[in-house]
Amino acid sequence: MMRVLECKACGQRSFYDKSQCLDCGNDEFLCENPGTGQVISVSTVHVTPEGVREPNRLGLASFPGDANIIAQIGDSVSSGDDVVLKGGHELRDGRDGIVQGARLLPADG
Repeated sequence: MMRVLECKACGQRSFYDKSQCLDCGNDEFLCENPGTGQVISVSTVHVTPEGVREPNRLGLASFPGDANIIAQIGDSVSSGDDVVLKGGHELRDGRDGIVQGARLLPADG
């Protein structure tokens, strides 16, 4: 399961590692379940680097606590859909083999 960092002092949430909170400067975080997010925007990239799926569908999703993330999305995901972030998906074929990571998937499936 994917985790979100939550600042112990102010509660600001983020998916991206940082040494201190961008809102209050605190340097202590909790690892929390991100919960269910909502897709804000969808884009399709038709020209991708070698080893990346083509076309490559990406979504911007907002999760509770203003934690936003851009990630690959499943074919059935659209703007406005409720989603969860799940790992273990093949994102690309890299120089050192298959790179796996998170993908936004329908919350009900």
